[in-house]
Amino acid sequence: MLKSTWKQFDEVELTHSSVHHLMAMHELLKQNGYVRGVDIAKYLKISRSSVSITIHKLIKKGYIKEDENKFYHFTDKGKALINDVLSKRRIITLFFEKVLNLSSEKAEAEACKIEHLLEEVTGQRLMSFLGFYLSNAEEAQQCRKAFQEFSYACGQVESCDVCELDCYFAGSQEKH
Repeated sequence: MLKSTWKQFDEVELTHSSVHHLMAMHELLKQNGYVRGVDIAKYLKISRSSVSITIHKLIKKGYIKEDENKFYHFTDKGKALINDVLSKRRIITLFFEKVLNLSSEKAEAEACKIEHLLEEVTGQRLMSFLGFYLSNAEEAQQCRKAFQEFSYACGQVESCDVCELDCYFAGSQEKH
């Protein structure tokens, strides 16, 4: 499985950087009603030439278009992608905040790292889990209470279902 899974990162149509360019464009369109390359460069604090290279790739792939005034707009394909990324980011952020009890800032930063890598089915299943977990269903309330009271203690690598070489939990506790 591992032999083929890592290669899937190369198969993702857009790089993390490209997605950030699109997200910047989305934010700037919301703020200003228009967006130019220079605006994206300022927003992302990168060079205009770097933005130009990425923008041209995004135009070629059909996510954005440029009008006669050099303003950029999303195509339907671009709008759909932004919606998917924003939805996954929100779902992942909620999971990190509400289930794992991370701070809003940490949850947002962690979600940003993986939002565009999740497949649709994974995002949908995560949303379904959150729907249950955050519901008022008695089983969900019991689950939340049990999870809050649960304290994981490993230390036994030989019989642990998670660890392989060294106890991950013990190592991560030392780092924090």
